[in-house]
Amino acid sequence: MMIESSCHCGAVQLKIEAEAPTTLTSCNCSICRRYGSLMAYFSPKQVKVSGAEGATARYVWGDKMLAFVRCASCGCFTHWEALDPNSTLDRMGVNARLFTNFDISALPVRRFDGADTWKFLD
Repeated sequence: MMIESSCHCGAVQLKIEAEAPTTLTSCNCSICRRYGSLMAYFSPKQVKVSGAEGATARYVWGDKMLAFVRCASCGCFTHWEALDPNSTLDRMGVNARLFTNFDISALPVRRFDGADTWKFLD
């Protein structure tokens, strides 16, 4: 399946060649609760991010393990990327609220306590 995703203005687009997600994650950590995103997870090898040079801006904080990527024009948070080149984490989070050709309304949402216990609450 090819899942397409785009920021509001269309400057940043993601094409995801993968199985459709079966669940989404809502995290309550200090940044995710502010973004209000619902995350779907994929291998970075399955996701192609495109846009003009300078179309994205990255925000890195705390332990500097993740970069939160947004459109530099409209500000939509599109995805996060792992930063550690030695990491075995073969995963990136994509903001499923930006999917353009896949309806997420029927997917169950898992609640993740990223603010305290680092466990799923369901």
